[in-house]
Amino acid sequence: MGYVFVVAAMLIWGSVGIFGRWADQPATVIVLYRVLSACVVLGLYQAVRGGGLKRAWQEAAGQYAWVMFGGVVLALNWIFFFQAVQMTSLANAVLSYYVAPVLVTLLAPVLLKEKLERRTLLFVGMAFLGTLIMNPLGEVGGDHLLGMLSGLTAAFFYAMVTISGKKVTGMQAHTLVLWQTGTATLVLLPYVLWQGMAMPSLPSLGVMVTIGLVHTALALTLYFLGLNRVKVQHVGVLGYLDPVSAILFAYLFFGEAPSMETWIGGILILVSSYLILRSKETGGHLDGSRTEAQNATD
Repeated sequence: MGYVFVVAAMLIWGSVGIFGRWADQPATVIVLYRVLSACVVLGLYQAVRGGGLKRAWQEAAGQYAWVMFGGVVLALNWIFFFQAVQMTSLANAVLSYYVAPVLVTLLAPVLLKEKLERRTLLFVGMAFLGTLIMNPLGEVGGDHLLGMLSGLTAAFFYAMVTISGKKVTGMQAHTLVLWQTGTATLVLLPYVLWQGMAMPSLPSLGVMVTIGLVHTALALTLYFLGLNRVKVQHVGVLGYLDPVSAILFAYLFFGEAPSMETWIGGILILVSSYLILRSKETGGHLDGSRTEAQNATD
């Protein structure tokens, strides 16, 4: 089920751009409302059904550093990504940001002591190549270079969100998201207030709250549920399903037909994701063979 949770989270995140357009608000305002509304709803759930806020505090005992670090990097991830979008082309921003799964795959053996699988390196390379084909590199001088550096910085923080989530143990996924969105709110609030924030219209507010409930509270909970059951480097490859689903939603809602390059890149990403799922089902052997030890544990 872990892979199902991760894939579901990626498909949900792929639609966030649609809601972002409907919100018609500055990116930082959308991010603040998404983490704030997610924190409030998860806090209410924890108080009523999750064993109380005291239990949330107890679950984090001894892990406060990693839990709060996850919230800080979650906020920094979104800040630097949206800064990248504002400073360079969308293609450059997306391409630099989706270095993140590569970083996750490379950092997992160092920080989590996962054995680096050669086939995973191949699959993540295929997926990144697919992203490169879908979003060919544009101008790289001046502000474009700074924008790409912001995208790479966001990618690093995205990788840290994944690593920190894996480091936390014995904690319910929704409780971890509660902690992280609460911390992210505290980080983002001064930043947004410093930029200046007007009261959004009711429709915009409704869209941003939806982003908070669906794309943040629900999707992050699914993501961390999956993360507890799946190798981090496999999560890295599946992360490339996010831009593929974003293209699908753009076509369904805005009629933005994919180009030939998008089709080719998307197919590469889907194939790499399928191979990761298939290798998991066959115990890591793409030819379907399994060892006696693996069969004995089924």
